[in-house]
Formats: sequence, structure tokens, C-alpha cells
Amino acid sequence: MTSSIFTKYSPEVLLGNFSPLAITDEKLKIIWYNNSFKEIFKLARLKGKSLKELFSFADYTDEIKDFYIEQTSYSLPALNKQIQITPLYGDEKKKTVKGYKLEILPVFEQTSSRNENEILRKHYVDFQNELQDILMMMVKENSIDNLSEAILLKSIKSGDGDFGLIVFLNDSPGTKFKYSDPNDIITNKSEVEKTIQTDFKFITKWLEINKHSLTALNQSDNLGYNICSITGCHSILISPCFFDNKLIATLLVGKTKSNFTLESISLIEQFATMLAFAISNITTRELNTALENRLLQAQKLETIGKLSSGMAHDFGNLLSSIFGSVNLLRKRVDQSESVQKLIDNIENCSVRARDLTKGLLSFGKPTPKRKELVKPHQLLGEIIKIITQTFPKTISLKEDIEENLYDLVGNSTEIYQVLLNLCVNAKEATEGKGTIGISAKNITIDNKNHSYFPLLSQGNYVRFSIEDNGVGIEEKNLTKIFDPYFSTKSKDTGSGLGLYVSYGIIKAHKGFIDVSSKPGVGTTFDVYIPAFELPKEKKPEPTEKIILLADDEPMLGDLLAELLEMNGYSVIKVSSGKEVLKLLTEEIKVDLAIIDYNMPEMSGLDTIAEIKKLNLNIPIILSSGSMWVENELDLSEYNISSQVQKPYEFETMLATIQKLI
Repeated sequence: MTSSIFTKYSPEVLLGNFSPLAITDEKLKIIWYNNSFKEIFKLARLKGKSLKELFSFADYTDEIKDFYIEQTSYSLPALNKQIQITPLYGDEKKKTVKGYKLEILPVFEQTSSRNENEILRKHYVDFQNELQDILMMMVKENSIDNLSEAILLKSIKSGDGDFGLIVFLNDSPGTKFKYSDPNDIITNKSEVEKTIQTDFKFITKWLEINKHSLTALNQSDNLGYNICSITGCHSILISPCFFDNKLIATLLVGKTKSNFTLESISLIEQFATMLAFAISNITTRELNTALENRLLQAQKLETIGKLSSGMAHDFGNLLSSIFGSVNLLRKRVDQSESVQKLIDNIENCSVRARDLTKGLLSFGKPTPKRKELVKPHQLLGEIIKIITQTFPKTISLKEDIEENLYDLVGNSTEIYQVLLNLCVNAKEATEGKGTIGISAKNITIDNKNHSYFPLLSQGNYVRFSIEDNGVGIEEKNLTKIFDPYFSTKSKDTGSGLGLYVSYGIIKAHKGFIDVSSKPGVGTTFDVYIPAFELPKEKKPEPTEKIILLADDEPMLGDLLAELLEMNGYSVIKVSSGKEVLKLLTEEIKVDLAIIDYNMPEMSGLDTIAEIKKLNLNIPIILSSGSMWVENELDLSEYNISSQVQKPYEFETMLATIQKLI
């Protein structure tokens, strides 16, 4: 049971939760607790205690049930606190309870006025008015920014807060913040955002587990203390915004001098729910509009391709007759210069028409090309070399090319043609002076971000981006730029087939090309090409075994942890001996420990000696880069099960672990 909880909900959340916390089995008997929980009850042994035994001092023991199907709270007047009981489900859909989470929380302030009912009634009426305003905005408003600002202001007002903040959580890089600070409480936004980004690694996991608001207090033992401290607040209510069981944002309201009442918490949580719906509603509308436009564009180009392919085939037959007639004409007519000049003119025009026909044929029905393994770095190196040698020196080139780009499978000549054509277009857009940016990055499209790339299959891609700060493209022309013969250039400089053919090449590679532009600002073309994927090996089944990994070198620790997780193990990473002992004394069940010999403050051997005193009887692997340890150390003296030499040979490490557990 404990293993499954730690596997499902990252152990950092449970260990990093400073509020008193315990886990019970399905019969409400305690199987795990943290030190804060133990200090509350001051019992010699808590493990195995039932809920009724734990609260034998309370006068409502008879009210305690044998099971719970929803979150329930009981007050603890003697402790001036309350206990919250939350079911933990093994299967969210079937609602199968596998255990419970017990959390001791502070007692929130209650409204204690003689006119309490009148105050509540007024709050309710005010909230209904605010709700109506928000609903009207959601019908008319298409801007997440405007809607979130309105909801934030109303949340501060309803909760009697002093400032508010929305943290948007999405799949794009970075975190977006929306402030409302009428009292100028925030003096250094960059520090506040830095603190939030650090603490939210734990807080977001806490919210995903508990599914309700977190009240952060300005107390050193409280989760969220750092955010209260940096903002100068006495308390901050952090309300999650869930949509389709996904945490998409958090709504924070802060108070400088008091706690939140239960009524305020309820109102702010309702605004958080509305914010989640508003974000999802507007995002869905935007994505649907974009998807509809892209599908129409794809269908239009597919239809044009089929028509143009048939026309080009017939036109090619006509050109063959013209070329044959020209050759006969040269032999049969007067060889005077004026006549030959006219024949040359006919032939030159026919050659140009033949080249245009080839372009149409290659789009409408691409001819089979030899596919090969394409190295993006090598391809881009050739393009950059061409640009630096042939483009005007008045154009500056910016490169942002990620290391270790995925390999591609396709025709390198065609991909080179597409990217170089986009660079030439960028040069012409800057009119010989400006900046062209070339970037390439690995991206992965999965369930989390697939809605942003609806025309692409899930998987790994390389995204090539060609950016310029030229004249830009007018919005009315953006839907036409991939049409054949459409061009904003003069007839002498452009055929109007470059982007049309490029679209066909990328489509043949099962990729996608996108464009964004603003007149007077510039244009960006993004080209997505699927990465070469080796046949996937069958993933090992999860073992539900937990490995404690102690190594003060983050790079080695992260690498070994990732390899172990790929083989079905759950890994808890720490970087010192003190953290090892703290974790093990919290009564977390660990199946095996890997301890590094060289660690700060407490060496690996000293740590193992302290573990030995705990009588935990767990297998221990000592890792070391020292030959002395390998040759001279008596492993049995320290109860060390095995010793592995650095640098790791992963297959050896895996075999050792499998042998021990």
C-alpha cells in the first residue's frame, strides 16, 4: 500500500509536507506518518493505531466511521486544530479506496458577529452579482488576459484580500504570472516569481493529490512559508484551477494581517473553478478556430494539387509537341538571325513552362525519392555556409541550434531545398538589410500538448524555424501564401511556386509547415519533420520496488535514476547521509539503498553504520570510484550487500540490484 502511494504521488510531496500528515490502510490503521504528526500526539508508537484509538480523548469517538467515501473533517478543540480525512483511490474511475490521508490543519477564523446571518446573506448576494458579471464576460470575451484580471479582482474583493496573483501552468516554456496589487505589497516581482517557481515544484504536487486549496501561513514549518515571507503576507490561499482533472492554473489571494474565514475560502475556490473553465473555454475556442483554418488550408491545397497534377500532365504533352516542332523548325526555315532569335524565344519560354510543370507535378503526385538518414546539424551547416558566402553583408545572421538534434529520415536534397528557399524569402523580406534567425530544436508531441499540433501525430520532431524582421505578411495573405502562383513579389523575381512546392515536400515527409507574421515586424516559418525512431523495445513492467539513491553528484544521480525508472523501479534521490537517515526514520519502506562512498558531512560508510543501528535489514550497495574501497574494505563488517565501482556499467548495476531484490 505504502509503495503504491509513493509510486503514484512523488515522495517529495509527502516528505516535503511540513503539516502533520499520516497515511492509513483501508481499515483506517496508520501505516506511515511524518515527524510533525508524531509530535502532535506524543505517543511512543503510532504505527498500527486505528483512528478511534488515536482520538480516544475526544468526545465524539462514536461518530468516527469504519470507512469514508468523501473528504471529512473533525475539530480537535483540545489542540485548537482540525483533522481532515481524505480517501486515497487505487482506481479513480472505480473509486476503489486503498487507504486514507490524515492531515492536521489549523482552525480557520469564523465570522463571529451578531449580524452573522446578515453578513453571510450579503456575501452571497454580492457573490451572485459577481458571478453574473463573470458569466456575461465569458460569453462576450475572447481574451484570457482580460477575463483572468476580472476574476482576480473579484476574488480579492470576496476574500477580503490585500493582493492577488494567478500562476498559469501550461506546456509552453516558463510560467506566466498575472498580478493585482492595489496596495503595492509586492516590491520585487522577479524574486517573488523565482520563489514561486521553486516552491511550486512541491505545491503543485500537493494540489494534484489533495484536490483542494492550500492555506500557506507565515510560519517556518508550513508548506508555502517562503511565498508568504517574500510577499510579507500572514496567510495566502492557493486555490487550484482544475479542468478535465488537469491542473492548468492556481489562484493566489494574500492577506497581510489575518487568516481566511471558511466563507472566504469557499468563495475564492468557486472563482478558481470559474477561472479554470474560462481558460479552457477560450483556449478551446482558439484551438478550434486555428484547427478549422488549418484543415481548410490543407483540404484546399490537396484539391489544388490533384487538379494541377492532371493539368500539368496534359500540359507536358503539349510542351513535348512544341519542343519537337521547334527542333524541326530550326532545320527547315531560313537561318537568318532574326528568325533564329524568334525560335530561341519560343524555346526559352517552353523551357520555363516545362520547369513550372515539373513543380506542379512534384506537389500533386510526388515522385518517389531515395530516403536516407539525414543529420540536421550537417544540413544546417551547409545552409549557413551558403548564406554567409552569398547573402549581403548588411544582413546579420543569428543561430540558435540545439545540440544533439534528432536524426531524420527523408530526402536531404528536398529538405535542404525547403530550408534554403525560406532563407532566400527572408532575405528578400528584409530588402537586403536586417536580421535572419535560424533555429532548430527537438520537440516531443504527446497527450499534454497534442491539441497545439492537431495535424501532427504524436512523437518526436525537429522544429526548424526561419525568422526575419522584414516587411511581414498582411493577415489577408497568410491563408494564400501556399497557393500555387501566389506571390507578393514582382513577376520578374518570383514564380509563386516556392512555398507551394515546399508545402508538398514537407507533407511528403509527414511533417508540417506553419507561419506567423505581422506587417512591419517580421515573419517566422516553423517546419516540423518527424525524427527517426528505432523500433521500441517492450517496457519492463513496474516492479513497485523503491530504491533509495544517495549521491552528491546530481548528473550521475539523475542518469542512474532515469535508467532505473526505465526498468520499472521507483527511485527516491537524496544527496547526503543526513537526508538518508531522515527519510528512513520517517518509516518509509525502501527495498534497497545505493550509497555513494564520498558524500559531504557524513561519508557513505558512516551513513551505512547509522543505518545498521536502525535494524532495517535492507540490502545496501556501496558505490565508489576508489580502488582502496574495492580492494581493502571488508563489506561484511558494515552489512554491505555489494559494491559497485564507478563509473557505472549500467548492466552490471542492474544485474546486482535484480540479484538482491
